[in-house]
Amino acid sequence: MNTNPGTVTINYSNGSVYEGSFQPHGIGKLKYADGRISNGIWKNGAIIYEGELADNGEPHGRGRWTYSNGLYEGEWKNGLRHGEGMYKWTDGSSYSGQWKDDKKHGVGVKKWPDGSSYDGEWRENKKHGKGTKRHANGDVWYTGDYRDGRPDGVGTLNYSNGDVYTGQWRANKKHGRGLMTYANEEIYEGEWRVGVRHGSGSFMLTNGDVITGEWINDKMPLDMY
Repeated sequence: MNTNPGTVTINYSNGSVYEGSFQPHGIGKLKYADGRISNGIWKNGAIIYEGELADNGEPHGRGRWTYSNGLYEGEWKNGLRHGEGMYKWTDGSSYSGQWKDDKKHGVGVKKWPDGSSYDGEWRENKKHGKGTKRHANGDVWYTGDYRDGRPDGVGTLNYSNGDVYTGQWRANKKHGRGLMTYANEEIYEGEWRVGVRHGSGSFMLTNGDVITGEWINDKMPLDMY
C-alpha cells in the first residue's frame, strides 16, 4: 500500500507496479514482475530516464535516457551526461566514449550512418587532439592532429585519387612543411601555404628529374620564366 502523500500506486496487468507522481509524470519507481526495481523519470505516462538519481531527482550515476532523436546510456553527474557513455541516434549514428558536462569530451568513437567513423580525442563536442577518420570500408582518410573539429597540426591525409600528404596543417589546409606523394608517383617536398605549394621546395618527376626552388601560389619555379 502506498502511504506517501502526493503519489500513486499503479498495478499493471503484467505484474509490474509503479509508485510515484500521478499520470505517471515526474519521478517514480517501477517494480517489475520479476522483482527488479527501477527508479526513473516519467513523462506523459512513459519512462524517459531509468537509472540512478540524486537526492534532488536529477540523473546521477548510471542511467539511460530516451530522447526524441535517440538514446543515451552511461554515466551522469548532476543531471548531465558525464563520464563514460554511449549515445545512439535514430539516424543510425552513434558515439561511445567520454563525456563532460553533456558534451563529447575526452576519448571516444563517433560512427556515421554511411559507415565512416572517427576514433580519437574530443573537446566540447568537436574533434580535438589526436584522432583517425576512416571511410566506411575501414580505410584511413586522415590521421593526426585535430583542432576545433578540423585537421590542424601534423597529420596524414589519403585522397580518393591516390595522392597522399603527410605534414603540417592549419585550419583544414596544408600549411607549413609537408610531403605530397602523387598517385602518378611524382613527389613534392617543401613548404605550403593555405593549401598550395608556396615557399622553398623540391619536385621529383617520374623520370627522376628534380626541380628545386621557390614556389609561389602553387607554381613551379620553371613556370615563372
